Amino acid sequence: MKSIITLFVLSLAIISCGNEPNKASTDNKSVDKVSTSTIDEKVGWHSYAVIWKWTTNDEKLVSDNTVKVSEELTSLWEKGIVENVYFDGDAKNDKLSNFPNISFFIKANSKQEAEKALDKLTIVTKGIASYSVHPVGTLWLDRKYETIKERGFTKSFVAVWETKSKPSDEITTNQHDTVLALWNEGKIENAYFDIEGTQVSNENADFVFFANANSEEEAKKLCESLPFYTEGIATYELFPAGSFWLGQYSK
Repeated sequence: MKSIITLFVLSLAIISCGNEPNKASTDNKSVDKVSTSTIDEKVGWHSYAVIWKWTTNDEKLVSDNTVKVSEELTSLWEKGIVENVYFDGDAKNDKLSNFPNISFFIKANSKQEAEKALDKLTIVTKGIASYSVHPVGTLWLDRKYETIKERGFTKSFVAVWETKSKPSDEITTNQHDTVLALWNEGKIENAYFDIEGTQVSNENADFVFFANANSEEEAKKLCESLPFYTEGIATYELFPAGSFWLGQYSK
């Protein structure tokens, strides 16, 4: 659990290539209706958080390989292997010069398969950064683009949750309804859920989502409004993720 919490404060440095955020589906404004596009089309695939850590201080090495690294990441995104990429140009932790920290999720049939894809990347083969991968479950709720744009949210924060005790059916229903309401308002996006995490002890985070807010205090207030928090069922840790860059690729 502790390793997953560092997901959005460790870094992969890539200069954004000017790609516009890509929508997987049209924004859905109907209340409590979950987008079916959040279900993985490739049966058996799972999502893994990719944690990057610098293994070089050589800024020229990074600059010389920026285009290649960015092209490789974009290629994986276009193949549907990488999704939900965020970049933080104002990161205060583990940042190398003026390169933005970048975080993303990778989909694969197994952890070994995910590592095999990552091992082929220039950022690994040239010793620019090392990585680890951690299961986060399945993507449940995606992004409501138009709603978020209309509300003018400027920042995203990742909330990583750990369940401490088994919730009652009533609390579970209240949690579900509250999360959906926040999603419909564009305040929550890209929620990943590990159903096993609430039942057995494993390395997975129980659930992870992004809180859209204009400040960290606003994001904390959102998290602490959830029934799982108010009833002492789960605790969370919050970290800045920066700005949304790429979602799920669609032609």
